[in-house]
Amino acid sequence: MGRPKPEVRDEVVHGDRLVTVEREWLCLEDGPPLAVERTVRKGGPTRPPVILVHGFAQNRFTWRISGRSMVAALADAGYEVLSLELRGHGLSRELGSGNATEFTEYIEDLERVVAICDRPPFAIGHSLGGAVVVGAASRVELAGVVPIAGVYTFATRNPTLRALGRLTLAAEPALRASPVRMSTGWAGRLLGRLYSVTDIAGYGFPISGWVPGSIERELLEERLELGFDWTSVEVWIEMSRWANGAPVPGAEAFRGVDVPLLVIVGDADPLVRPADAKNCFEASGSADKQLVVMDAFHHRVHWGHVDLILGKDAPELVWPQIIDWLDRRAK
Repeated sequence: MGRPKPEVRDEVVHGDRLVTVEREWLCLEDGPPLAVERTVRKGGPTRPPVILVHGFAQNRFTWRISGRSMVAALADAGYEVLSLELRGHGLSRELGSGNATEFTEYIEDLERVVAICDRPPFAIGHSLGGAVVVGAASRVELAGVVPIAGVYTFATRNPTLRALGRLTLAAEPALRASPVRMSTGWAGRLLGRLYSVTDIAGYGFPISGWVPGSIERELLEERLELGFDWTSVEVWIEMSRWANGAPVPGAEAFRGVDVPLLVIVGDADPLVRPADAKNCFEASGSADKQLVVMDAFHHRVHWGHVDLILGKDAPELVWPQIIDWLDRRAK
C-alpha cells in the first residue's frame, strides 16, 4: 500500500495571513521509529529542505500553534519543512521509540532525517535543538545551521540552573538505578492555567521562558499545554554536567566546520544568555557567520526563549531575518 495522500489545509501564518499547505507524517524505521512532520506549500516546494529540531522536553508545537506558525511561513517561502520529533517525544514516542540514553542519540536522529533529503538541508534548532544541529554539522553535510536560543555552552550565567544541575548529579545514582521517563506536560498545563500569575511573576525568574505580554494569552496557553512533552532523565543528567563545566558533545568539532551559521538569541532569555550564543558564534570555523541579539533597542521589545519563534512580534522581526538568510544561501 502506498503512502497516504498529504492533508491539504489552510494554515494561519500570523493574523489574517493564511497559506494552503500539504502536510503528512513520515515514519523513519531504520532504527528507533522517528516521526517527521512534512509541510510544503500546495503544489510542492521550490527550495531546499529545512529541518526543525525542538528543544528539551518539547515537540512539534515549538514551531506552530493554531494562531501562529513559523512552519507555514517557511512553507509559504517555498521550503520543504521537516519537523523532527526526537526519540522519546511526541509521535516518535507514540510510535515506540524509547528515551535517549545520551545526548548524541539526538544527533543521530537528525542525521537520519538528513539522509532522506534529496540535497543538503538547512537545520534550525531551538534551545537544546540548537546543540543538536551544531553537533550534526561536523558529521553530515548541511546547507546551513540556525541555532535559535541554542545551547552551545549551558547555564554559564544562570546560577539557579547550575545549582539544579548539582542537585541532579548528587542524585544521579538513584536516578540511574532504574529507567526513568520524565514528563513535563503537567508543568505546561499548570503554567497555562496559572497564566495570569506566571506571566507577571515569571518576569526575571531564572527559568522563565517568555517576556510578559510577548505572546497573546490564548496562544501561550496553547503552546504551554501542547508543547511540553516526555523526555529523558539521562539527557538531563548529561546537561547537568554541561551546566557545571563539561563540554557539550560536538561543540569542539564545530570549531573546524565551515558551514553557514546564523545565531539568534534574545536579550531577556535567562535560559540561553547572549553570552552563550556569542560563544557559539566565536567558536564556529565558518567564513559565513552572523550573530543576531534581539533586544528592545534594535527590535522594539525585549525577547525571551519562546518569543523568538512564537511571540507576537516574531513574524515581523524574526522570521523574515531567517527566511532572508536562507534565501541568500538556498541552491
